[in-house]
Amino acid sequence: MTESRPTITLHSTWRLLLGSWLSAGMLATAGTWAVAMGGFRFIPVVVFLVGWGVLAIVLFDMPMASTFDDHGVVRRAPLRKHRLDFRDGDQLTRTRPSVIGIARSLEHGGLALRRGRRKYLLVDRLESLVEYEALLDVMDADGTPGSEVGADVLPMPNEKIPPTWLYRRRHWRPESAERR
Repeated sequence: MTESRPTITLHSTWRLLLGSWLSAGMLATAGTWAVAMGGFRFIPVVVFLVGWGVLAIVLFDMPMASTFDDHGVVRRAPLRKHRLDFRDGDQLTRTRPSVIGIARSLEHGGLALRRGRRKYLLVDRLESLVEYEALLDVMDADGTPGSEVGADVLPMPNEKIPPTWLYRRRHWRPESAERR
């Protein structure tokens, strides 16, 4: 019998998801159109390859949501799930806020996992205070790898920040959330 571990899921913004999908799709479409109209010449082929390469990166690596437990995190992209088990030297960090976040006077952005010199984007937006406390509860199990990644030293979000699940289906709403 396996014991289920507590988890918390944080979601990326629709602005990031739609913006990246649309811009990568338009670049891939422009590359395809350039090859169709201009033939296999250098510039059209470069635009084609870059466009489809960026679209592949967005579909396979841009996280829609990240689910945390005390042993790792699962990044869910449109075409894959990527589990990152916590190892020695891993550290949770904050990203810089977006231009809109700076205009709204946010001091910090979303979450990233730093592993060596590489950073994995987990969520592009700041979580709510309730989600932050739940993340600390999930990560702080003593003796687990999650207690070593520094979630407890992350800057605390403002209490006015809305939860990341707010504009999602009811499936993602936690049971502790009030029904409206």
